[in-house]
Amino acid sequence: MRLRETLLVYMLPLLVLPIAILGYLAYYYSTALRDQQAYNYVAERLQQQQQFLNDYVRMQQNRLSFLAISAPLNTHLREGTMRSREEVAALFQAILKQDAQIRSVKLLQINGDEDLAVPVSATDVALPGRLRNEYFSAVQAMLDEQIMFLAPDGPERHLQLFFVQKLYVQGITNNQQFWGYLLLVADPDPIVNVVASPATPGSITLLINRSATIAYAANQALIGTAFTPRHYRAIQQSFEQETLTEGMLLGQPRLLLTKGLMGSYQLLYGVEAKELYRHFYNWPLLILLLTLLTIVLMPLAIYRLLIRQVFDPVKQLTAAKTAVSRGDLSILLDVRKQDELGDMFAAFNVMVRQLRVYREQELAHKQQLEEKVLRRTQDLAQANDDLAAANQQLIVAREIAEQANRLKSVFLANMSHEIRTPLTAVIGFSEQALVETEQEKRSDYLKRVLRSSEHLLGLINDILDLSKIEADKLELQPEHFDYLEMLDDIYQLTREQALSKGLDCKLQLHYPLPHSLLSDSLRVKQVLLNLTSNAVKFTRKGKILLVVSYDQVSMRLSIKIKDTGIGMTSEEVSRLFQPFMQADATVTRDYGGTGLGLCISKKLMEQMGGDILVDSVKGIGSNFELIFKQVEPTLLLNSYQPAVKASALFAPSFTKLQLHVLVAEDNQDNQLLLGLMLQQLGITYELVVNGHQAVESALHGTFDIIFMDMQMPVMGGEEATRLIRHAGVTVPIIAITANVMTENAESYKAAGCQALLGKPVVQSEFLAVLSHYAKKATPPATELARQLATDPGMQALLAQFRTQLPLLLAQLTQYASVKAWPQLAFAAHSLKGSAGSMGYPGLTTLADKLELACKERDEYNATLLLTKMQAEYLSCGN
Repeated sequence: MRLRETLLVYMLPLLVLPIAILGYLAYYYSTALRDQQAYNYVAERLQQQQQFLNDYVRMQQNRLSFLAISAPLNTHLREGTMRSREEVAALFQAILKQDAQIRSVKLLQINGDEDLAVPVSATDVALPGRLRNEYFSAVQAMLDEQIMFLAPDGPERHLQLFFVQKLYVQGITNNQQFWGYLLLVADPDPIVNVVASPATPGSITLLINRSATIAYAANQALIGTAFTPRHYRAIQQSFEQETLTEGMLLGQPRLLLTKGLMGSYQLLYGVEAKELYRHFYNWPLLILLLTLLTIVLMPLAIYRLLIRQVFDPVKQLTAAKTAVSRGDLSILLDVRKQDELGDMFAAFNVMVRQLRVYREQELAHKQQLEEKVLRRTQDLAQANDDLAAANQQLIVAREIAEQANRLKSVFLANMSHEIRTPLTAVIGFSEQALVETEQEKRSDYLKRVLRSSEHLLGLINDILDLSKIEADKLELQPEHFDYLEMLDDIYQLTREQALSKGLDCKLQLHYPLPHSLLSDSLRVKQVLLNLTSNAVKFTRKGKILLVVSYDQVSMRLSIKIKDTGIGMTSEEVSRLFQPFMQADATVTRDYGGTGLGLCISKKLMEQMGGDILVDSVKGIGSNFELIFKQVEPTLLLNSYQPAVKASALFAPSFTKLQLHVLVAEDNQDNQLLLGLMLQQLGITYELVVNGHQAVESALHGTFDIIFMDMQMPVMGGEEATRLIRHAGVTVPIIAITANVMTENAESYKAAGCQALLGKPVVQSEFLAVLSHYAKKATPPATELARQLATDPGMQALLAQFRTQLPLLLAQLTQYASVKAWPQLAFAAHSLKGSAGSMGYPGLTTLADKLELACKERDEYNATLLLTKMQAEYLSCGN
């Protein structure tokens, strides 16, 4: 089945079924809404007429009740004198005058004879009253005290509306005795008007009674007609209903609705459906038609759209492809849209043009060869040479491709070797340490395990650095730092390594040199350590030189690492900075390594705006040169004296830490490791295994530091940290995690962590975190001052500081004169941190103010503060 038929088969159900369902629901609810509107229209009109008739009946019944209790009527019922008769007649006459619709008022005795009638008709005298009253049978059948009914009356036998009430008279024994009936005879005009005003022109309005008989209708011939029981039951089903009831009325289908009236009558509406619904907009029919049109037209429209937008272009592309496969390169497709198909058309055109170029080149080359063959046979040798060169290029390209294909296998093999080698030592020596009983051998085994673990951790860090660099995720943090101090530290470390191999190591500083370097100090140190360690590793005899120089014209700082090692050929140098590549296989076999260090160093230098240059001779040695570009003028130094490290004299003591620590860690091995490290420091701790327990402990306990694992069951460390911070707990929280990427660290700090400790936990880093947040037990100030005053190391440090202080002040003045604000701020910050410790608190305060002035570039205050610092120095007896 073709693509368009397949799409049509799947598209029809997906489009038609939802539209049909929505159309059915819309049709159903619109029909219900129209029926409800029709019912409201009929019910409102019927209720108005019901209210009108009930009000009229209630008014006449109230009038009848008033007459029944009137004093003249009761006197007449008791006495029956001529005078009482005249008074009652006058009362009746007044009632007739009040309401023109009342035709007469009558008193009937219990036997049906008229006792009094107003007005008196001449035709009424000829017959006895009980014979004239054809309605008396209805009166005698009344059970209630008041009734209402329709009956013919008068000489013309017109239908009249009768209101009847029973009359009682007080007997001798004070009992109520039934006397007769009081009648009000009124015109049926209200009923006639209601019946003559149907809801629609074709509607029928009927007044029916409880005996299933039509009491009144607009068609007089229907009056007195009785309904069949089945029809009457259908009529009663519509009584006081909330919807119109379908049924047969007078042989015609009608919508029925019945309302009750006062008395025993009901008002029945029989509405013709077509006339009723004509008052309302036929939304169901419109929705039905719209649904059918949508079901028919939408799939067609979508199908046509797919044909125009997808199938036709695909068909055009297929035809063009067929033409090109036959060798017709004159065809090009018209790119009209900027979408995927347009991209395919454009790519096809590019391919055709490229094929044209290839064909033209082939024809030109063929023509050239033919001309050369015809003109000069001697050119054939040259053509063969050219062909051989081209074949050689193809061979080289194939070798490069094969080498790229083997790169994955080489990587896996290198990583397998580099990872398994330290793992072998870790596993083997760990097993030996478990069974070894001699403490000295066990310590040696554990030291080897530690070195292998550190090597494995360094390998993982190199792989992560390379992946971050290639993914452009490595973030640099440039800052002004003292690179000469860093070089001195690296030189001291390299010198120790070189001496252990019997090598000589020297540091040569060619002045003048910049005071500071603007770059990422951590990455610069990483590159230098990699190059110096390589120099030591690949040098068996001779020396290693670290040469530093600065070109003031080009503002370029050069750091060279020279060695007298094995050296490299030019071919080996060309592939030196490729990942997982070393000079040759013998290098990996003899010296080890993954081939990642130089690749990472090269990429780091490029990201920092510098470069690494290599000059090497096989068997003579190598020279690696780091190039740093200075982006702004800096202060130049003509001499440099390494400072004595105060940290060596005053190393933090971890024996006096008074801490109570909360450790949240689910891994049992990590729990044991952290517990051992804390116990060795004399620190008390509490251990929990998930974030939920950590939150509870932090809220109910008192801790100085919280170590929080970020991935734990029940609740993670990040969520637990947020809850702790939300509760207002300000205890320092240190994240312990293997996720050490920048985005992870930022997420943890945003949650409320103060610092991050990566896994595996290194003891030096662990101790550094504790020392930063610890509350140390310090001796009294007088005792501390006495110890410092007698300490030789402190005295040497103070003497050296006093000697260098004039040079530092002169350096600050020189920075201010050239307005080198970043360097001046950096130098002021350094002086601020050391002057107070060396007995110059005034200089500390002034250096702090000077640093703020540098940040604001306030030249006046900076000059004034430098003058005060000179005066402060002189006032201290110097």
